[in-house]
Amino acid sequence: MKEGLLDILCCPDCGGDLNLLKAKITTNEIEEGELRCKGCGDAYPIIRSIPRFVPPENYASNFGFQWNRFLKTQLDSHTGKPIARDRFLIRINCHPTELDGWMVLDVGCGAGRYAEVALSMGARLVAVDYSSAVDACWQNLRPYSHLNVVQADICHLPFKPSSFEFVYCFGVLQHTPDVEKGVHGAACAAC
Repeated sequence: MKEGLLDILCCPDCGGDLNLLKAKITTNEIEEGELRCKGCGDAYPIIRSIPRFVPPENYASNFGFQWNRFLKTQLDSHTGKPIARDRFLIRINCHPTELDGWMVLDVGCGAGRYAEVALSMGARLVAVDYSSAVDACWQNLRPYSHLNVVQADICHLPFKPSSFEFVYCFGVLQHTPDVEKGVHGAACAAC
């Protein structure tokens, strides 16, 4: 994770500020460490450059397995076809230059299909997934300098209010235990 991500992260449980501890930092990346809440004391590991705000084994483990096994399947850069880009532009209903420089949240990033598109449009992107698919997303897209990947729960996102100018979530909510709570969680990241 980039050091700048610390400016928008907070404890997903109490909203408290986080301290970075035991950090291993190399060339603009925090590769390992721990985030500890100043308020409630909860601790969250940073593993392979990804802050982890959920348990490693969870209801979405099969999705993580799938995306790590077939990590490039849906990437336009792998297929050579603009399938994800075309779908993304239709779904967000904006011009390809509109996201340039915006702080954008991808909720349910999987292996990074739409994250790749948003990054190619100039977004400063935080890609989030509940599953270990975050590892595939990071592996696929780590060359992008404006990317951060976070493993977190859509119902308890670890971001301060109004951290994002644009939030998108495609094909995720139907897989959550509580769709209404998931919609509220994603919406609060932009409020």
